[in-house]
Amino acid sequence: MFALGGAQNNYPLMLGGRVIFGMGGECMSVAQSAIVSRWFKGKELSFAFGLNLSISRLGSVINGIILPRVVENNDGLIGKALFIGFGICLFSLIMGFCLVLVDYWADKKDGADMLELTDEDRFHWKDILNFKLPYWLITLSCMFVYMSIFPYIQLSSGLLVYKFGFTSI
Repeated sequence: MFALGGAQNNYPLMLGGRVIFGMGGECMSVAQSAIVSRWFKGKELSFAFGLNLSISRLGSVINGIILPRVVENNDGLIGKALFIGFGICLFSLIMGFCLVLVDYWADKKDGADMLELTDEDRFHWKDILNFKLPYWLITLSCMFVYMSIFPYIQLSSGLLVYKFGFTSI
């Protein structure tokens, strides 16, 4: 939706696509953490978490370097750059399916049985009311950091070019 909206200069469509992508991105982070914690234990676990986060942030840096050049080489049209991002998302989806197959194969090889959750272990919406104050403080802290840091990262290059006279490349 976002790439299509960008190619058509349709801001509401882009905004809707960004909302969907944002909701999926956080769910993906939770799923990645669950998968990493299943495959790694002990000291390896913290290293795997750190490496996973570092590589995702490196992807953001590479995106910030490459995609503006794609836009410049296409007469300022962002459609091609957005569809490159869409292609990368599709590649990520395919790799996710491959991971599911590898995980299934490893469980079958190890003879691991799937655990059945009891009703007590299942998530219920009313359980949110039992979360303690430290959880809510951490949640608010993350929300305010994301609200302040990530928009700045997205807008800082334009700020440096237009307000302080840096070159765009």
